[in-house]
Amino acid sequence: MLEMEHSIGYGSNYTNTVHFHPTKPNTLIYCIGGLLVIEDLMDKHKQEFLRGHDMEISAIAVSASGRMIATGQKGTCF
Repeated sequence: MLEMEHSIGYGSNYTNTVHFHPTKPNTLIYCIGGLLVIEDLMDKHKQEFLRGHDMEISAIAVSASGRMIATGQKGTCF
């Protein structure tokens, strides 16, 4: 298995799935499918990838402090 080093791009069919971090103006939070990306805009190689969804992320909420991020997906197909 290969581990992703960094990613380029944004992919979502849902609105409100890109956010700037509320206390770190150079930090962008967005999704690519079921993967949440936290990226430093000053260094494209400095990214964190959060996995946990089995389908495309359809909602992202960030707390006012930026310490908590909640994500959701529309549904799971079985």
